Amino acid sequence: MEYIGILVLLLLGLMMLFKPDLLWKIEHILSVKKGEPTDLYIAFMQIGGVILITIDICFVVYLIF
Repeated sequence: MEYIGILVLLLLGLMMLFKPDLLWKIEHILSVKKGEPTDLYIAFMQIGGVILITIDICFVVYLIF
């Protein structure tokens, strides 16, 4: 069961890293009309994605050993 959670977190981290604009649209679909994310938002999402992927890799190493 832990592996499903790790896979979900890995996919979320990859989306945060490579598609932060899509996540912004999903997050603000009902509150903003034709808005665009700022460069700061995109940068923070990418940094968060790297952190999430790093934590996910640490969990995988912990579960293996």
